[in-house]
Amino acid sequence: MKKLLILTAGWVVTIVGLLLTPIPLPLPFPLGIIVFLLGCAILTTHSKPFRRLVQQLRHRNGWLSRGLEFVTRRAPRQVKTMEHATRPLALGRQARMRARHDGETV
Repeated sequence: MKKLLILTAGWVVTIVGLLLTPIPLPLPFPLGIIVFLLGCAILTTHSKPFRRLVQQLRHRNGWLSRGLEFVTRRAPRQVKTMEHATRPLALGRQARMRARHDGETV
């Protein structure tokens, strides 16, 4: 029950962050992006499928991965933990191993 409440809260925070992102607020930082990243941090901590989805998105889109690394330099600790947990290094390593294995002739 507790995990269900945490996942629900994570999705709510993520959706609120998405809705706040395009709204221009008179703040020195983009509030919607920070709220969205906090929601993603909650979801990656408690949902393995969501964490793998973010990892695959970062692997396929280098610009997304670089942007996330740039934003997390001044982000809260939870967002930094999420960025570290979803690094696409393992997926790149698996792709190289598959390519090497496919290139071998037996």
